[in-house]
Amino acid sequence: MLLILMAGTVLAVDYDIFTHSSRYNIAGRIYIDREIGHECDTGAVVKQNVKGYGALTRWEDVKIANHIMTATSETDWQTAADAIENLTVTSTIELCARPLSAAAHAYSDNGFTIEEGDLINPYHPLVVAGLLRVNPLTSQVMSTSTTTDRGETGSYYLDIRAAYGPGPYHAGIDEEINPFYGEDFRWWFDESKEGGIDRGDYYVGNYVEIDQYAYTSGGEMKRFIDMSSPFSTGLIKENMTVTGTSEVKEAFYMDNLEPGPKAIRLVWWELFF
Repeated sequence: MLLILMAGTVLAVDYDIFTHSSRYNIAGRIYIDREIGHECDTGAVVKQNVKGYGALTRWEDVKIANHIMTATSETDWQTAADAIENLTVTSTIELCARPLSAAAHAYSDNGFTIEEGDLINPYHPLVVAGLLRVNPLTSQVMSTSTTTDRGETGSYYLDIRAAYGPGPYHAGIDEEINPFYGEDFRWWFDESKEGGIDRGDYYVGNYVEIDQYAYTSGGEMKRFIDMSSPFSTGLIKENMTVTGTSEVKEAFYMDNLEPGPKAIRLVWWELFF
C-alpha cells in the first residue's frame, strides 16, 4: 500500500510497486539477455543483450507500478585484447503507445469521410470499433547496438520514464477482475471536454521520456529509431551505422496524453511521504 501526500491530502492506493537494483562487475566470456517491463502494462519494455569476450561493469535501478515504469542504467565495457569475439551490447526500447497510422481503405458514413492512405489516430472510435482498418507508420522501437574492437571501450547510459494507461480499447475489461482498468484509471473520448478527451483521476497518462548516451572508442555502432505520435502526428525515423569512433547523446520526449490529477508518477516524493 502506497501513501501519497498531495496538496495536503493523503491518498491511499494500492499500486503494487515493484523495485529492483543490480550491480555487475564481470569479465571473461559474457552472455546477458535482460528484459524489464511489459509494453502494455508498464508503458515500455527495455531489453539489453550482451555477448562476447571482455570486461563489463553495469548498474541498473528499476521501479514499476501498474502501467508505468522508470529505469536508469549504465553499462561500461572493454573487449579483451585477445578476444576471439568482440563484445557487443544491444539495448532496445519498445513502446506500447500506438503509432501514427494511415487508413487502409476509404470510408464514408454519417458525414465522416476518409480516403485510403490518409493519416488517422488509431484510437479513433471507428478504428476501435473495427470499422476502419489502419496501417501503422512506425514500429515504436528505439535501438542502439555497439560492438567494440579488441582492446577498445564502450559505454551506454539510459534513463527512461514511460506510462501507458488504459483507454478506449480497454473499456470492456471487467473492473472486478482488474480494477486498474476501471473508469478511474482510463481515458476516453468526450466531445464536451476541451480537446475532446476526458480521463479518470488516476489515469497514469500516455508518454515517454528517454535520455540516453552511447559511446565506443573504436568499433561499430548501429542505431535504429522508428517512433511516432498519433496525437501530435510527430514522427522520427533513423537508421545509422558508423565504423570507427562514435559518441551519441539523445533526449526524446513524447507527451501523448497527460495523467489525471491523482495519478502515480513514480517520482521520489511519492515514495517518502
